[in-house]
Amino acid sequence: MSTQTPLVLVTGFGPFLDVDENPSGALAARLEATPPPGLRVRHRVLPVTFAGVPRAFAEFVAEPESQSPALILSMGVHRGPSFRFEQNARERPTAGRPDHDGSDGGDLRMDKPRATSIDVPALARAMSAKSQELGIPLEISSDAGGYVCDWTYQHALRFGELLRVPAFFLHVPPLAEQEVDAQWPFVSALVTELIRSR
Repeated sequence: MSTQTPLVLVTGFGPFLDVDENPSGALAARLEATPPPGLRVRHRVLPVTFAGVPRAFAEFVAEPESQSPALILSMGVHRGPSFRFEQNARERPTAGRPDHDGSDGGDLRMDKPRATSIDVPALARAMSAKSQELGIPLEISSDAGGYVCDWTYQHALRFGELLRVPAFFLHVPPLAEQEVDAQWPFVSALVTELIRSR
């Protein structure tokens, strides 16, 4: 049995469109700086572009490391007040909105839609008390939006398949709804629960 501290790979995003400050990137950085007890975390802030995500994700996963990750967690911001647990990723972008490069990703396609191997309803039950304690709603989603977050989830799940580890996507509320400090206890506890239940 390995005695290595489990490694978690975490991604988030920086500013895009009308989002001047993106909590997902800040939360990813904080997870690396202050990992949950008993874990190691490496993070990467991904470009908000359909073409850039696959390259950046591949480079991140390929960085020299003495051990394989135990989990891949990707995060992005949505416009609602809740934490959203995403279950599925489309095989292609469908939102029709331009990314930072002005592309809508309409010419891109993966081999198939993908779904996380994580038992999302069970995860939501395990995290409901923390959500209630913080006063931040928690919901399960079957639609990751068809934009760059959805495209990122597709690649997180693909790399999860290749590395034989679970992958998951969390949508977090915008800063206008909840500051990073308010979101932090939930995100840290989520990572611990994901590792515990894998």
